[in-house]
Amino acid sequence: MRNSYDDFYGASVTAYEENSTASLVVSVYNNYYSAVYPYSAVQVNVSAVKVGFDWGSNYTSTECSIDEPVQIAPYQSHVFTITFRVPSTSAVSNFVTHSYTIYAEHVNSTSGAKKTVGSWTESGSGFVIFSADQAVAYNSKMELEATYPSYPYYIPILTAKGRQLLAESSAERTAAGRYYTRGTFDSAKLHYQNALALVRQALSNETETWSSFEDLFAGLLRSGGNLLTMQGYAWLLFGIGFILMSIGSLVYLIRKRPTGSTS
Repeated sequence: MRNSYDDFYGASVTAYEENSTASLVVSVYNNYYSAVYPYSAVQVNVSAVKVGFDWGSNYTSTECSIDEPVQIAPYQSHVFTITFRVPSTSAVSNFVTHSYTIYAEHVNSTSGAKKTVGSWTESGSGFVIFSADQAVAYNSKMELEATYPSYPYYIPILTAKGRQLLAESSAERTAAGRYYTRGTFDSAKLHYQNALALVRQALSNETETWSSFEDLFAGLLRSGGNLLTMQGYAWLLFGIGFILMSIGSLVYLIRKRPTGSTS
């Protein structure tokens, strides 16, 4: 999770599950000027990019070193990646957010004896470590919101069974939210999973019920169509017969018409 609001912390945080692998991407921009007159932009030789957290650990990018610095031209940037293993919640608390500071150091040369001549720093906060239960609870919550949002104006549940399952799911969702906010993540995980399972049952019931109704309705339409077709043929034949009868009568009348007498 990155820069997302979390109900437990009451803030936007970036979270990684304990014992997982985290990657921090750092873009180093060279706006460095020479300290010797006339002042001008100069190339920098980045020898270290690292991040230090408030729990006392530092992690360093393997893409540069004092022996092999990365050259960055004036007004250009280079992206470095710092990869590290997130500590467990038994070593670092998951009940608070953590701050960090990013360091970029540069040396005066790419060869021979080198000396660190400057550094940049950037600080931040809002990094959190999720316990295993907390991570499952959060992911289940996100899946539940994606499957059936809290305000589902576009997914009506019309059957009685579906509405009952949805009401049960809503109760589980409410309980899960309360446990999560209190930091009881094992209970929150259980209730979010129950809520998700009940929503899926409700949607499955709705699909099965309306599919059966659609099949029945389609059958009635087919039966009605066949009946209408047969009746149509019958009325058509009756109409043709009536026309033929009318023509026959007309011919008969023409034939029987009396002729005038001559005298």
